[in-house]
Amino acid sequence: MADDVRKENMALVERMYECFNRGDLQTIKEEVFSSDLVWRLPGRHPLGGVKNGPDEVLAFFGKLGEADIKVDLIGVDTFGDDTVVEVHRGQGQRGDAVLDALNCTHYRIRDGRIAEVQVYMSDQYAADNFFWEVFGLAPIPARLGA
Repeated sequence: MADDVRKENMALVERMYECFNRGDLQTIKEEVFSSDLVWRLPGRHPLGGVKNGPDEVLAFFGKLGEADIKVDLIGVDTFGDDTVVEVHRGQGQRGDAVLDALNCTHYRIRDGRIAEVQVYMSDQYAADNFFWEVFGLAPIPARLGA
């Protein structure tokens, strides 16, 4: 029984990647994510921080798409009956800013859905620099609402 659950959990994470790469965010929301999902992405950049709920995570995914980020799943395995750990390569380039990093993500699965996620970046400085290049701040008048 435990092996079946582990295989199902790995398949769930793999399905999320398949849907992400073909732009099928609706399936992710309806069939992959828990309604109380918490997604943590480290960084001191505009996309870093905690995202609460599927809508915030899908908005984040949309921004990754705007940044032309490509994500390739390299390996996935289980750690216990409720945890999946994967390694993926994230790549993107905008002007002189380049992102090419191997990252590790920890997924907690609950009731057949992804409920908690923690991303670990292999090169946090490169990710910060890349996302600041892509999503820089608006000029001060616009930022201040003037």
